Amino acid sequence: MPYNRAMDTPTMIGVGVGVAFGMFIATRLRAKKSQAMAPAIETALRAQGALTLPALTEAVGLKGFSARGKVILALNDMVAQGKVRTIAAPEGTPQLQKVNFIKYELAA
Repeated sequence: MPYNRAMDTPTMIGVGVGVAFGMFIATRLRAKKSQAMAPAIETALRAQGALTLPALTEAVGLKGFSARGKVILALNDMVAQGKVRTIAAPEGTPQLQKVNFIKYELAA
């Protein structure tokens, strides 16, 4: 009997359900971590006013490039909820430098 390399329908369905479940779990965990960081971000913004991402990351007590990613994910959730607003970078700022000029402040 020759080996059939094609996946059959039940296997494809199982893989699809497994990936969907994994993505659901990952999204829920990220949302919980973002919610846990929100109070620290609010405190830093209340104390220091509008801050850039690098300054806010340090104000929250995190360091490094991956820490910026965690802070920006929490900020995006807070912007979507209307708690924080974004102040755009000045016109003419190079695209790769905008992260150093975009500021975040508490919404009034």
